[in-house]
Amino acid sequence: MIQQTLDLALGRAFVPDPQDTLIPLAKRFAKKPLIAVTVFKDGYEFVPVTFAGGQPAFGAAQAAAPAGEDADADALRAFAEKHKAKDCLINLATGYTAVLSSRTRRPESDEEAILLMRDSPERLLGEAPAHGCRPSIVYHPTHNFAVVFHHKENEIGSAVVMAQKAGLALARLQCGMSSLLGYVLGHHWSEIGRECELLFVDRSSVFTMAVAEGSFSRPLFDVGLKETALKQAIVERVAKLKRGGRKILVNTSGIDVAAMIREEDPAAEVAAPLQGQDQPLLRACCSDRPRLGYDLFPGERTVRPHASPQLRPVPLLFWGVAAAFLVAFSVNAVRTAGFRRDTATLRSQAQTLEQGKKQAEGTMQEVAARTKVASDIADWLLISPMTQALLIQINQEIQAATEEGIKESKPVAEVGSLSLIRQEGQPQMRLSIVLNGDSSAANRVFQRISALFGRLGYSTVDLRETSAPQGFRYEHLVNLPKGGVL
Repeated sequence: MIQQTLDLALGRAFVPDPQDTLIPLAKRFAKKPLIAVTVFKDGYEFVPVTFAGGQPAFGAAQAAAPAGEDADADALRAFAEKHKAKDCLINLATGYTAVLSSRTRRPESDEEAILLMRDSPERLLGEAPAHGCRPSIVYHPTHNFAVVFHHKENEIGSAVVMAQKAGLALARLQCGMSSLLGYVLGHHWSEIGRECELLFVDRSSVFTMAVAEGSFSRPLFDVGLKETALKQAIVERVAKLKRGGRKILVNTSGIDVAAMIREEDPAAEVAAPLQGQDQPLLRACCSDRPRLGYDLFPGERTVRPHASPQLRPVPLLFWGVAAAFLVAFSVNAVRTAGFRRDTATLRSQAQTLEQGKKQAEGTMQEVAARTKVASDIADWLLISPMTQALLIQINQEIQAATEEGIKESKPVAEVGSLSLIRQEGQPQMRLSIVLNGDSSAANRVFQRISALFGRLGYSTVDLRETSAPQGFRYEHLVNLPKGGVL
């Protein structure tokens, strides 16, 4: 709390933490350089990135062949030092699988999407992710289905280790092809029309998929290809494209794919929305529109809380009051010394007492001003990220309810899922818990949790109970107790 207050007073709380994935990348690195690292199966590509007006600008790329874990990290470190960067973005191009899914659920907010994809991706996927993989999801813009990409955890881990050995903090980790699909659907949906086919080609992979106003087709892909195999794969994919239809092409391979399409189908309409733009895949990885960019990094980052812009007057008021107090104190001290030098009479003493009265009134005004500053700081601290103590206490209540049921030979409930989310911009939290079991066992657990909230001073705003596939779902919206969460 002391550190948060100091950060607020000094203005550091208004500068986004470079590792805060809940803040757009362009805001985090508006005044800092960033290194983009594309990881291929047969090498690496390093690109310096800067942001101007919220848009990324890319410098000259440097390719590096794999030379061992330590040598690769040394090459990345040297490139980062050359560009005075301490953070990196990783585009994972080592491979992926992609499937069409109708089980996915759209997140209610960007914050929920980031947290659930990190901690409980099955809640958005509608099923467990593939073994040994982490997913990314690209939703249809208007209908309830999506393309789910799976990325191998060992390849993600190797990329993370390289960044750590290079001494760089990891700002974001994405799959370029997954990000490119989301970018094209989010930014160029109007160019798709009633129906078109997408063809994405980079130096080692080909991705094709038909897209319509109300549907996706099954995605087709070839990854990890050498140059000869890549050309052959492009020929095969082009031959399977629908005749005379509209095609959207994004090509960074150096092969003239557009000419191949026109040669195979002269009537085809080929659109290249990202033609002429540097690094289309990295541009997609840097994008946070229309949704905040996802992150494949599996761990939880420790970040400095980011204060709302509405609190910007607080440090100005704080230091203004402090400066006014110092000036007033100095002026009063000079006046007091002058009075003491000029006269030693009773009149002088009376004037000194009057001056003291004025000084006391000024001090009272200062106390009132500081009280307001403290109140503003307290309001801000109420919406700063909570500690883990409340989750620990909830888990203890769940364990106590289970032990009570076992001891009394009663049915016990099993926790299917549990989330505790702070409402953005409000001193409120929402508890969502699914308890698998009969109603008496589920109610025993939830009554203990509700009693815990009551003991801690939380007040209920909304409480809902609904049926779940194997039990009951409870949604509990509560106001934070005055003074914040312990």
